[in-house]
Amino acid sequence: MVKVLIVLAVLILVAAAVSRMRGRRSVGPVRQRMPVFVPLVGALFVAVGGLMGLASFTENNAGGMLWPLRIASVAVALAGVGFLLMYRNFYVEPRVDEIAFRTVWGREAVIAYADITDFSVRASGGQFRLTVRGSSGPRLRLNPRLFDISPLLRANEFRQHNGRWPLRGEMHGGAGAAR
Repeated sequence: MVKVLIVLAVLILVAAAVSRMRGRRSVGPVRQRMPVFVPLVGALFVAVGGLMGLASFTENNAGGMLWPLRIASVAVALAGVGFLLMYRNFYVEPRVDEIAFRTVWGREAVIAYADITDFSVRASGGQFRLTVRGSSGPRLRLNPRLFDISPLLRANEFRQHNGRWPLRGEMHGGAGAAR
């Protein structure tokens, strides 16, 4: 009976954590996070790892036969926490003159469109991969089908038409705006 109550308590805590993550809104109105299946997979891994840990750590380990299960439960739970942290850290915020982002490791960067040195889209295994590199070093890689990066694509159209990336203010009616 006690095991059932502990399992229910863990599941309730995981569900509460996932619902709080999903309901939280970012500061900027256009920040885009990873797809929702990433935190769901993370919560599932944490729950399965917790159940495996509960089963392995509450039994008597006289013969040492439960060590592999204990190690696997910790590894699965840590993988779930890793998925949750990746979801929490990563975002993309395309703006009119720049694209701001934070990597899964938590490093924040901003690449102004005028500072882009490398812009490439490659197909690999049926998926597209966009790579944008700024002159000062930051690099953004993502699937353009998962995120709305239309301001960046409009800036790329400007580049293809004019032969250079737009300066600040050119894309939204500032001085020297392209028509």
